[in-house]
Amino acid sequence: MITYKKADRFHVCPALELAWEVFLEFDAGECEPEAVAKFRADIVNNKAAISNWMSGKTSMYIACDGEQIVGVIGEKWNNGHINILFVKGSYHRRGIATQLMNHMVCDLKQRGFDKITVFSSGFALPFYRQYGFAATDSEHHEDGFVFTPMEYTPNEIWDILDEHGRKTGRLIERGRAMVMGDYHLVVHVWKHNRRGQWLINKRSNRGNAEIDGKWETTGGSALAGEDSLAAALRETKEELGVDLGLHQGALFRRNRKRENGRTWFQDVWVFEADVPIDAVCLQAEETCDAKWASTEEIREMMAAGEFLDGVFYPYFEEMVQWLRKGS
Repeated sequence: MITYKKADRFHVCPALELAWEVFLEFDAGECEPEAVAKFRADIVNNKAAISNWMSGKTSMYIACDGEQIVGVIGEKWNNGHINILFVKGSYHRRGIATQLMNHMVCDLKQRGFDKITVFSSGFALPFYRQYGFAATDSEHHEDGFVFTPMEYTPNEIWDILDEHGRKTGRLIERGRAMVMGDYHLVVHVWKHNRRGQWLINKRSNRGNAEIDGKWETTGGSALAGEDSLAAALRETKEELGVDLGLHQGALFRRNRKRENGRTWFQDVWVFEADVPIDAVCLQAEETCDAKWASTEEIREMMAAGEFLDGVFYPYFEEMVQWLRKGS
């Protein structure tokens, strides 16, 4: 079984020797002789870089088969640029490079890098393209190396939860496949006023023709480091520009969901919010309209196909009854 972890000071030098071994086997052939010596000096024997990795100032992750290091990824100067990604030849085509990249992308995004760069060898180009990197320039010939500058824009990062809803300490980038037994957290945020109305919003075009343009309530995934309440408050602020009071909301229910091989927890929040409609500030890429609507109006909109229906909100009627009973 292959395991992945952040390299500590004892892993750094053995991991760099692996990088050297794999570089000689797969990349050195397309380089000039001076580039081979430069790689050894700049990567394997670079005291400043080694010190950064050993101290944790910059990040390195390794893949291990038992005690043997079989893959490594590292960023050398804390600038969002990945300098090394190597997997032992006999372990190629087992998804190891992808898992190493997943760890590094989450790490860099969490540290504030919205662009991740790499100089790809010809051998590695298919991998980077498949992962989502795009070339930012044509092939370069520099210092004896042949490489293509590439760039990647990471998505938001989620905490991975276990089946009990507890954080595992692992992270995943939105859009990456999750393994069975791993969950992330989604929040639905319902806002009602003292007149018995609900503040609802209309979806912008987000690339899903079946549900774009329909009415819904605020919702989204919790970001890494957030708890459920923080996610609910942030999503409402982002989509509607509305600040919900910390003490005005209650968690109606947590649902455990499974669909098409995906698993997640769904927390349903209900907040009291007497917000004038002209105080709503829409996030254009998420919402294109907002209004207050009664429970009966929402039922009619669901029946007419104008509002996301019971497939998305199967708890709606029970939530309405729960609220009427005083939560």
